[in-house]
Amino acid sequence: MEAGNDSGRRRRALPGGDMKLYWLDVETTGLSPEHDGLLEIAIAQADLERPFEIGPICSWVFPCDRTDLSPFISDMHTKNGLLAECSKSTTTVAEVEERLLSLVPYITDKEDQPTLAGSSVHFDHAFLRAKMPRFASCFSHRHYDVSAVKLFCRSLGMPKPPKAEAHRASADILESIEHAKLCAKWLGR
Repeated sequence: MEAGNDSGRRRRALPGGDMKLYWLDVETTGLSPEHDGLLEIAIAQADLERPFEIGPICSWVFPCDRTDLSPFISDMHTKNGLLAECSKSTTTVAEVEERLLSLVPYITDKEDQPTLAGSSVHFDHAFLRAKMPRFASCFSHRHYDVSAVKLFCRSLGMPKPPKAEAHRASADILESIEHAKLCAKWLGR
């Protein structure tokens, strides 16, 4: 690895075939990256050639100081226990961004940049751009979007996969992987 000149960020070029996928999910206080906050983030790495074989899932919960949550968000994250965990958390977004920067390499070759994977992962990437911009810049503009693959398969006749609706970051990563596997199987892989 060679050190870059952008605040000590790591830069390296990986040989072809070493592209990494990072399965990622965030839970938030709403839908607006500019106005809403992060409640939880989870991430796991896989190789592009073996996208469903992930390493350990790392996850963090953040404090929630919002008293103006919509009834939908408040009800959902009260039922799944996330708000209770948030009330005990002292982990900051800045601390987690530093940890994440140490996990994901910054790669200059646009063709080999790490790619975010997940369901509607463009939503998660938008929150990263707003709340963790240095970390967001590690990733390609392309996404390994399971929602798009499911929609494609459904347009060809595949039944809609059941959703658990856990709305917890680690569980949602695992569900995205299972849905991607169902699509691959349905397509004959």
